[in-house]
Amino acid sequence: MANLKEIKRKIGSVKNTQKTTNAMKLVSSAKLKRTEELAKRSRVYAAKLTELLNEIAQKMQQSNADGIDNVYFRDAKNPKVVDIIFITADKGLCGGFNSQTIKRTSQLITKYKDLGAKVRLRAVGRKGID
Repeated sequence: MANLKEIKRKIGSVKNTQKTTNAMKLVSSAKLKRTEELAKRSRVYAAKLTELLNEIAQKMQQSNADGIDNVYFRDAKNPKVVDIIFITADKGLCGGFNSQTIKRTSQLITKYKDLGAKVRLRAVGRKGID
């Protein structure tokens, strides 16, 4: 049978475990609140982005039935200046996406420099900027 000293030690151990569990619970609830706030902000961003793309598509349809005859979508034979905007991810499991995007962008840069065009780059996302 357990003596009084062992029982007090076990009680102390359980109390320490409760304190640790409580601290972990507080940290996880703070992280959850932060993540929920980020999700709410991203919904607003996604809604605005969708609105912008819908507006662009609508204006293209108004300018022409196909929308492809727009001056910005014509293929120039010998461009003098080429702007390339490429988007990569900031974090997460997007290694394949990032590497393929950077690889294709490098190919485009080489192609247009061989044609004698000035290439201007704009990167969106941490990996692309790096």
